[in-house]
Amino acid sequence: MTHENYIRDLSEYLTPGNLTDLELNFGTKSWKIHKALACSHSKWFRKAATIGFEETDSGVITLKDDPGFANAIDCMVSYFYEAGYNASKYDTSEAFLHAQVTIIADKYDCTSLYNLARTLFAEAIKTVKSNDWAAVAALAYDQTTTEIPAHVQLELHDLVVTAVARRHSVLRSILRTESAVQLLHSSADLATDLLLHGPHGPKAQDPSEHIFVCEHCRYVHVGPRDCLNEGSTKTPWKTCPQCKCGPGTTSKRITQRVGILPTFSCPSCYGIHTALPVEPVPEPEP
Repeated sequence: MTHENYIRDLSEYLTPGNLTDLELNFGTKSWKIHKALACSHSKWFRKAATIGFEETDSGVITLKDDPGFANAIDCMVSYFYEAGYNASKYDTSEAFLHAQVTIIADKYDCTSLYNLARTLFAEAIKTVKSNDWAAVAALAYDQTTTEIPAHVQLELHDLVVTAVARRHSVLRSILRTESAVQLLHSSADLATDLLLHGPHGPKAQDPSEHIFVCEHCRYVHVGPRDCLNEGSTKTPWKTCPQCKCGPGTTSKRITQRVGILPTFSCPSCYGIHTALPVEPVPEPEP
């Protein structure tokens, strides 16, 4: 509670601009902030405000990033005062915003914000919708709007691709959208990464899938064993995510079974097998 009260009291200085000594401008937006807070979080701001640049004397810092990063800049300012930011208040997908904040935090050398935004992005991208995924992928693979360092690109690329490469239904849905198809045509790197991380690619993390079957509600899930939709692992036995039932006796005559079967990709199509498929035997040469 003491920590929460401290953050609350500190954040109250942001909106009215009390006792501020630094003005931050970006496009049409402006913030009255405190130099000590900005410099304590960002090495970039520390240099700009203390090493004798023009901003040192004027007390005004003007950022010149792409206009599309306005919300990310606002999140960075919020982080200075609140040790976090509220992604839900912006009119954009949370995964997209977290990716933008990750890029901005790295550019302005705000390590703690970078770690937070990257963690939030890694979680949000796992459940991103098809259209939102295309926008995030375009941001991660597009270098025309802002310069993204190689190490940030690699992290974003890996998270963007692995989020859908093994989710077959999601990937199929994405490939049906015109925006995603156009993006794949324009970005050979993205198309290649999706292929390499796919179920048959060399970078696939899990060579097999599993079938989760609940005989109580007939719920079936096909996918990686660690997927949240495959059932709870908090108990020794799997629990169905739909009916919340686990293995046990439901009546004197009916025994409920909840089981997991390993599956393997079919070498002849996009299907799966519950046993290792038998490779076709080549016909003998005449």
